[in-house]
Amino acid sequence: MKIIKDYIKQHKYCLTLLYWPIHALWYELLRIFSPSDEAVLLIESPLDAEIPFCEWFFIPYISWYVCIALTLLYPLFKSKREFLRSNALLIGCMFLPMLFCSFVPNGIDLSLRPDFDTLGRENIGTFFVKLIYSIDSPPRNVMPSMHVSESWAMFFAVLQSKVMLKKPIFKALAGIWAILISLSTVFIKQHSILDVFAGFAVGIIVFAVVFAAEKIYDKRKTTA
Repeated sequence: MKIIKDYIKQHKYCLTLLYWPIHALWYELLRIFSPSDEAVLLIESPLDAEIPFCEWFFIPYISWYVCIALTLLYPLFKSKREFLRSNALLIGCMFLPMLFCSFVPNGIDLSLRPDFDTLGRENIGTFFVKLIYSIDSPPRNVMPSMHVSESWAMFFAVLQSKVMLKKPIFKALAGIWAILISLSTVFIKQHSILDVFAGFAVGIIVFAVVFAAEKIYDKRKTTA
């Protein structure tokens, strides 16, 4: 514990991680106290019915948590600037969707999810999908998808990383994984395809803002 306290004293910027428990509480409050389906904007598209259910996409879906942790923890011990950039990207990609969901309660219709009784198969994939459903039901706060926006924030953070400059394989893998995570949201029927497009748009917007802020900071620093 003393080691952690000493590290925080020497690296006060890591206190920006305190936003994460605030976000978790905000998300749960919106989900638990969300209005009934009649008062919620149900997100749906004709394309949703054309996308088959595939339980094996639970793997990239839950790997999202590991990817986010690595995106933060790796630069935390390597580079102050890269940590702050990664955290800014991730926080922005959480804050904007939560702000939208606060003013526009939204979700998906439970009919989008498969009927496991008639699905005709049961395996470890369906087990984990059922577990995901049990944790997040009824599905709320779906647009923009934070799984999508943050997975692309992760990719943009890795793409801009000078620490990983000599490790292009990690950048390629981050891009592939961002795509798989985005696809997973619709293949396990947690989101509408519209949530994916909206989440990607949020990722682009946040990246542009953070990138511009860095450029302005560097310019002022050189002219100071």
